[in-house]
Amino acid sequence: MAKKKKTAQASTPSLEAILFNCRDYLRSNASLNDKRDLLLTLVFLRFIGEKFEDEQQRLHQQCIDNGMTDEEKIKKEVLDQPNMYSGIAFVPAAARWGELILLPPTRLNASLDDALNALENSGETFKGCVRQGLFTSINLEANVIKKVMDEVHKISHKTFGTERDLIGRVYEYFLKSFAINATKEEGEFYTPHDIVELIAAFV
Repeated sequence: MAKKKKTAQASTPSLEAILFNCRDYLRSNASLNDKRDLLLTLVFLRFIGEKFEDEQQRLHQQCIDNGMTDEEKIKKEVLDQPNMYSGIAFVPAAARWGELILLPPTRLNASLDDALNALENSGETFKGCVRQGLFTSINLEANVIKKVMDEVHKISHKTFGTERDLIGRVYEYFLKSFAINATKEEGEFYTPHDIVELIAAFV
């Protein structure tokens, strides 16, 4: 029994290993500032996406428990209604991580920018918090952006602990990995401040 448990634990990559893989895939593929913005934006989309999906599942189960069986009605009257989401921001369909991660690699750069645009236009919550046109301006090769997204997809509070602790660990990793290597010309801060504040607000 102990041997099997050890094998299972060994097969789960650490958070640091996941973030290192992301950096490795981006090596020589983008400038330091672009890498910082891109990685943190993907982590941001992952965090708000997972939190939204958790609440969406809770609402769906609540509907079932209350005797609603018509899935189309549940979707239209509950899941698609922003005012039904208490305590979290409503994420527009185009920006939901669960949908983005399933897209073919060749569509990712454009679709990720569409996601950022959808967030920008969804109301005051996300306005001005993300860099528009980020992914098409960097224009990573399809296989590279796909590999990075697949790594970011592994970052979950269900695996690595509470959201607050997880965000802190990601923040610390990026701070150590990027900021200490940045020249004065490139800047010493690893991330757009508004995104950090927004992620913190969600926990």
